[in-house]
Amino acid sequence: MYPLIISLVALLLIVMIGYNIIQQYKQKVETERRISVAKQHAVISEVDELLLYATKIPFTKILLLILKNRIRNALFIMMNMSPSTASYKEHFADTEAQIKQINENYIEQTSNSFQIPNDDKEAVNLIKVTKKIRAVLRSEHAKGKINTNIFVAENRNLEIMQLKINLDTSIKRIIQAKSMKEYGAAKQMIDKLLKILESIPDKDNELLQKQQLLVNHNSEVLSNLSDVSTSLNEESRRSTKENSKQKDIEMLFGDKQKW
Repeated sequence: MYPLIISLVALLLIVMIGYNIIQQYKQKVETERRISVAKQHAVISEVDELLLYATKIPFTKILLLILKNRIRNALFIMMNMSPSTASYKEHFADTEAQIKQINENYIEQTSNSFQIPNDDKEAVNLIKVTKKIRAVLRSEHAKGKINTNIFVAENRNLEIMQLKINLDTSIKRIIQAKSMKEYGAAKQMIDKLLKILESIPDKDNELLQKQQLLVNHNSEVLSNLSDVSTSLNEESRRSTKENSKQKDIEMLFGDKQKW
């Protein structure tokens, strides 16, 4: 009986160990599934947040499709991870319908429809949004979801849009610096912006107008700096002359002067 008992105990231990291994494996698979689903949820939430700015940023048809397909791909992964979840299937079907609608009926906004915010905080927020969209484009390009030509064109479009926001905000600061007679600070900002604009070969009319405006501001600042420099030089000469006279008086009437 002892060999039989020992065999049964050994078999039981093997079964328990095997069961624990299987449970651990299932837990690992479930953990990885949850992490993957959470990651795709984050992707969808990020894209949905970016799409809220479609009324403020003139999205091209291609860019809009890239963002919608990013949601579609995330949902496809989630459906494979959780095939029994009906909400994923419904969301997937809705997204495919939206993609079809965009392909057939979407009318692109012109670049002239882009309105730069007057509020600095809103402008900064819009810059952050364009940076996030550009990051999404880089990610999709790296995965091979979009070809290089599309990536370059869409990224350049967003880069120019970002530059226009920065220019508008910076010009406001230049005007403010001029009003406070901080001509040195204004000159530094103008020089930096003009250098950036001179390096752009494909400037549109709006950028050309901004460049000319900066040139005009630069002329005014240089004129004011020249006036300030002249005034300082005259004041310095007067001060030197007065100091010289004071020294002459001290030599004539000083305590140590012998008569």
